[in-house]
Amino acid sequence: MNLSDTLNDIRLERMRRLMGLLEPDPHALVLWKRAMAALHDDAERSRLAHAFRFAKGLKYHHVGLTSDIYFSHPLRVAALAILISGARDAGTGVLAVLHNVLEVSDVSVDILSETFGSDISNQIETLTVDRDVQWDKTYKEGYYGGLVAGPLSVRVVKIVDKLDNLFVLGLNPDASVREKYLAEIEDFVLPMTEASLPSLTAYMRNLVQDCHSTGFIERPAATNLKEET
Repeated sequence: MNLSDTLNDIRLERMRRLMGLLEPDPHALVLWKRAMAALHDDAERSRLAHAFRFAKGLKYHHVGLTSDIYFSHPLRVAALAILISGARDAGTGVLAVLHNVLEVSDVSVDILSETFGSDISNQIETLTVDRDVQWDKTYKEGYYGGLVAGPLSVRVVKIVDKLDNLFVLGLNPDASVREKYLAEIEDFVLPMTEASLPSLTAYMRNLVQDCHSTGFIERPAATNLKEET
């Protein structure tokens, strides 16, 4: 699969995500349908559809976003993770569509384990960041060390999660936070991308440079934002 079949140029991808702050991102569903079709049999599609229904039914606690608008993010991450990695089973997609639930919903590890099995719940725990120490160097090294030591799926999901977030990093008005975020990408995520998802490396590097040069961006207003074709 050509990466260009899945990701467009940075400007258009950013515009889609900015539009997605106002209403659920329709392109996320397009990607999702493609990802479902890419799985190798109906059993895997059924497994992924079960995770979709579970995740879509949750109430998410994310400042400034309704649950249905927020859900476009894990939906995109799941679809892109499947399409970019070439996964044929549902595991990566299940993990991706659930990757943030411990942080932004009331779902517990026990519920995840009962519903999806301990492998998935353990991987979600591995992916979940302790926000109280997220900028601590020792914590960060241990966190990414855990990803490197874990299954490939956790690295793929982390990489694609960061990719999706980078497009709207400029919405954060704090330049120092933006720079710390980009430093984390450069120090940890780009090397992980080279090793675990090499087809995405050049695009990620270009996106990081674009974020450095773009800086702060205004949150869109519904009256003046239209997607380019």
